[in-house]
Amino acid sequence: MTKPRKARIYFWLLVGGIPLVLGGLVLAFFLMRSGPTDTGPTLFIIQRSKNANEVHYEVQASADGTLAEEPVIAYWVLKAEGGGREDLGWFEKKMAYGFEVMEPDSKGEREMKLVAWEDRTIKLTKNEEGKWRAQTKIDGKEAYLTRLFIQVDESGLTPEVLYIDIFGEEVDGGDPVQEHLVKE
Repeated sequence: MTKPRKARIYFWLLVGGIPLVLGGLVLAFFLMRSGPTDTGPTLFIIQRSKNANEVHYEVQASADGTLAEEPVIAYWVLKAEGGGREDLGWFEKKMAYGFEVMEPDSKGEREMKLVAWEDRTIKLTKNEEGKWRAQTKIDGKEAYLTRLFIQVDESGLTPEVLYIDIFGEEVDGGDPVQEHLVKE
């Protein structure tokens, strides 16, 4: 191969390669921005000490704000594995992260209970901006639940919950509120 021909090949590889690489970077940027954490209105998340993966609870509502027949869905955001999204498994739904949503009340609001946290009711309610929120009592105050963190000891045969930190924002004023629950 002659030198000028080789130079032309390198030139066209360079000219064609740069837009291809830039296009790939732009596509990757937009795919990352529209990843699983931006799929819709997240009510709250559950984080665990085991790894960075999170369970997201997302509200399902129509454009006019009416709750769907299945008003809440839950899924994994696999942050420890690059950020993909995965449905909860059968066992996870039945024993750990599943939930039940009750029928609507006269205002169209619903209550839900997590299978692993049955002693506390979570009310699906709209705030002043018309956004659906998960409302419950946190440290004795009415608050919008934003996050649960579960500290687990996995040194034994089965994982043992050591404590749960509950985070939210007060309904009146939006001040941060937190509660620390220790297993008795």
